[in-house]
Parts: sequence; structure tokens; C-alpha cells
Amino acid sequence: MDFFENRIKQYEELLKIEHKENWWNEDMDIKQLCKYFKKKDITIRKAIKKMCDSGLEKYKFLLNKKVVISKEGVEWICKNVFKQKYLELLEKYKMELTELYIEAGYPYDNFFHKN
Repeated sequence: MDFFENRIKQYEELLKIEHKENWWNEDMDIKQLCKYFKKKDITIRKAIKKMCDSGLEKYKFLLNKKVVISKEGVEWICKNVFKQKYLELLEKYKMELTELYIEAGYPYDNFFHKN
């Protein structure tokens, strides 16, 4: 993850863009989490348990008789359990920044010394 995070920082600094922090904008119930992470119900429940076992049960609550995870909890699960999803988000954002970098007329190969 450090590779993408460092590359993203370089782009943001050069393009004078504020860091994108809002990938997790909403609270999600278990069904939504299954879709978001493309995982089965039992796998999501295990991730929620891991989050709660880490002392973060404050991110889990009941709403209309459904278990809901706050957006902060979704972020924690993404970064600590389903890291592949986090890498996908970083890579997608990096590609968006790459496009902005190229559109700005910067020589892509010269800045990063490789594609």
C-alpha cells in the first residue's frame, strides 16, 4: 500500500490537489457491505467481529432491527480486513490523478522514470 500512497502524495503535491479522504461516505448494513466488498454474509460478520474485538464496537449499531456499520467502521474493515478492496480504491484514485497529470502536460515517463 505504501507504493500507491506515496505515488498518490506525489501527484497531489504536484497537481496541488487535496487528498481524497471520502471513499466511505455512508453507514452500511450487512447486505450493503456484502455488495460493497463482494463477500458472503458470514465473511462480513467475521469482519465485523474482528472490528469489535479490536475495541471498535462503537462503529456497530442497530437501526430498524438491522446491524449497521458506521462509515468509520467501513473504512476500518476495508483497511484492516479486506485490504484488496483498499488497494483497488487506491489504484483507481492513482489512475485518476495520472490522467490529470498527463492532461496538465507533464511528461509522465520523466517524472516517475517508469509507467
